[in-house]
Amino acid sequence: MTITRKSVGLTVFLILLLGLLAACAAPAATETGAMAEEEAEAEEEMAAEPTEPWYDEADVDSTTIHICTDSPPKYGGEIVVAGGAGAMRGSSWFQAAHEDYIFSQLVDRDTDAVTIHPDVATSWDISDDGLTYTFHLRDDVRFHDGEQLTAEDVKFSLEMFFHPDVGASHGRTSGIDQLVGAAEFESGEADNIVGIKVLDDFTVELNLVRPRSSVLSNIAAFNIWPSHLIKGTPFAELENTEYSVRNPIGSGPFTMGEYEPDQFYILEANEDYYAGRPYLDRIIFRLGLGGATAFAALENGEVHMAGRVTAVEYERYKDDPSIVLLGGRLGGGMTVWPNHNRPEFQDARVRQALLHALDREAMAEAYYGELADVLHLRLTNPEFVSPNITKYDYNPDRARELLAEAGWDSDKEISFVTYYQDDQNKRIHAAMQQFWAEVGVKVDLVYLDGPSWVARVYDNDDFDLSYGCCGWFNPDQLRLSLGCDRNWPAGRNVGHYCNEEFDQLSEGAMSEPDPAKRKEMLYKATEIITAEAGEIPVFWPTRFSAFSADVCNNVYRQLDEPFAERYPATWYLAGE
Repeated sequence: MTITRKSVGLTVFLILLLGLLAACAAPAATETGAMAEEEAEAEEEMAAEPTEPWYDEADVDSTTIHICTDSPPKYGGEIVVAGGAGAMRGSSWFQAAHEDYIFSQLVDRDTDAVTIHPDVATSWDISDDGLTYTFHLRDDVRFHDGEQLTAEDVKFSLEMFFHPDVGASHGRTSGIDQLVGAAEFESGEADNIVGIKVLDDFTVELNLVRPRSSVLSNIAAFNIWPSHLIKGTPFAELENTEYSVRNPIGSGPFTMGEYEPDQFYILEANEDYYAGRPYLDRIIFRLGLGGATAFAALENGEVHMAGRVTAVEYERYKDDPSIVLLGGRLGGGMTVWPNHNRPEFQDARVRQALLHALDREAMAEAYYGELADVLHLRLTNPEFVSPNITKYDYNPDRARELLAEAGWDSDKEISFVTYYQDDQNKRIHAAMQQFWAEVGVKVDLVYLDGPSWVARVYDNDDFDLSYGCCGWFNPDQLRLSLGCDRNWPAGRNVGHYCNEEFDQLSEGAMSEPDPAKRKEMLYKATEIITAEAGEIPVFWPTRFSAFSADVCNNVYRQLDEPFAERYPATWYLAGE
């Protein structure tokens, strides 16, 4: 996949050059006004089409990008999307770690989840000891209000995401938690992170306590916010500001336009985007439109993007030339988190029994078809997962034995809390409930919206089992999301799993320069958590979303939590 924000600017340059050449070659006069008008239209059409191939042949059969081989890029038009950002449905824009419609980042990841390319930073230097990263910024990036983006905005944004009062956990699970002074800043002992240094307006330096192998990958997770608008506002109050709720201001390819609560919001093309104006004029998000209604709207041509498909829609659309399915394997998958703060779930035999009780293969086939496999660990990068991890087969007799050994009370009812409320998942949950009932575990299904789930699970620790998504391709997240000290709000350790040996191994692996030793540490760590059934992984989905075939250069792939790469600046509508 070769599309980047930088390539948009190159395309724009070629188009403008063509326009200049066409203007120089135009006749001084024409016989009639009609002829002049026709020639002007022909020149305009020429200027809208690139002279070189506009796509990579390798991308034609990709499942993460839709290439229109018979329709070159052109400007204009709008697309309609079913649904919208969580910030427009009760959350805030600070919760979006990586958002590529409105915001820019220092660097960006390509859809292979590995390759790093420039965004606001044109280049970067890494010291020989791996402790200092120096980023050189572009001097032509402006926020949507016209103010220039500088190194001060980068420093402010990183500190904002790290501060616990903001409630954005990705700051503390980013792989750059080892910034010098980050711990003191989080605890309130310091007013800033001393490891982030502004060297001049367009140079920022990050200093680490110890090396981190995935700094560049993780730094791509941070949206850059305008410090001139929100600096000085107490961190605890940021989520109530106009900029976090109604009017986010970034430096990305689209700006916030009209907004009607609970109905729609519109993003407008940023004419001053540093990489060149996006092809589309606007993107309209229809809030509240989802499920079967969204798919019907897609089929009727009312929307261009309908959202994630189930196995039913996948079978219906996979051979439909008017609809494109884009996506791929998730980094991780659907998991049940047992609450280790509950005494009954501190016994590994109970957690192991819950896994043995589930016929995950049968459920995957019944509810996902060819779109999911059984998940054994949320880290899905095969390079760092031991071949000797513990895998739990469907064995209800063994589940009963383990529960009996643990002294399980079969009259006890436990809560199963989730924010997944679609019909497919409700059927899955009912099946899980039945499997567990058959071994003597009573489960009460509790359905909540996203904010209510966060409040109950993260804020109030009011659950026994919780179900959700996703996982990671990046092995650093073993430590950063499952460490003993990574409970909310210091991280995303939902189930409060804690094993000191696991922490030592996964922490050591993050800084180990020897690849062989690093892999050995991660192998042992993955063996520990699966042997203990620290979590209850269920499914590893291949997740596709349905789009109109008229949207060209459309990219979608969820790489890793919290990444979903889209590159909306490159989208355009097919047409003659």
